[in-house]
Amino acid sequence: MVYTCKKCLFMFDRVGLVERCPDCGSENFRPASKEEKAEFERFQKEFSRKSEDRTA
Repeated sequence: MVYTCKKCLFMFDRVGLVERCPDCGSENFRPASKEEKAEFERFQKEFSRKSEDRTA
């Protein structure tokens, strides 16, 4: 599941129990909206491509 921190707006995905934002440590986060999930997936694909380019 993808979450968005209400304090710093960091988006992250986790399976299982989530207690804090991994970026700022806030306990105030929520499930990401449909639009935020799509943005998160685009970022993941872009980051993955850049990582592959550097290792090739």
